[in-house]
Amino acid sequence: MVVCKGVGNCLYTSSLFILTFLTIIALGISAYDIIYNAKTREHFLYVYIASGSYFLTGFITVLLGWCRLNLVKNALANIPKSYMPIKKKDLPNSVFNLITGELTRVSKIAWTAEPKPEDVNLPGWGRLGSDYDDIHFKTSMIDTFSLIEQTALKKSSSLRRQHSMSVQRYIDLLIEHRAIDRNLGHAYVEGYERARFSEDEIHQEHYTEFMKLVLQLLRRLGYNGD
Repeated sequence: MVVCKGVGNCLYTSSLFILTFLTIIALGISAYDIIYNAKTREHFLYVYIASGSYFLTGFITVLLGWCRLNLVKNALANIPKSYMPIKKKDLPNSVFNLITGELTRVSKIAWTAEPKPEDVNLPGWGRLGSDYDDIHFKTSMIDTFSLIEQTALKKSSSLRRQHSMSVQRYIDLLIEHRAIDRNLGHAYVEGYERARFSEDEIHQEHYTEFMKLVLQLLRRLGYNGD
């Protein structure tokens, strides 16, 4: 298809030049014949008239061709246009009404689909305006360990955590001293390690269940909210 189109354009351009060339030859022969006969018969006035007529015709032809060439160049320069011609003056009424209606419909859809502040809920964060507003679940879950450690130390100095002791080992220490229940301790370690090491964000439901577990542990350790 591309080759055929190129050949067609070439033939069209070639035929245009050939036709123009033949026209110039025909006019030249005609002018020569008129001028030759006028000079032969010594009708010099005819020579001037014929010469002037052909010159004027040629000048007008060149001028019109130059104007048309500029018009075509300007028209091509505006394709594509720098703006979308969808104003009422640019289109028929039916087309303008159709486009206006579609633009209005799209605007309504976009406005409806745009999230409102109260609907925004970033993964791993509490919903704005709720009890969990501005809480990052992972960070909050990890921070609970320091509270458990402080509460256990208040309960007994024997529950002091060594710097090299991991969270799991410290929870095992609390279990060994019967400070907390074994199942609660293991469930806490599982939730803590998920928050600490998992790449996935924590959902609000899991966070709520984990904090209930933390509250039970703190109560076992004698936490009174001070």
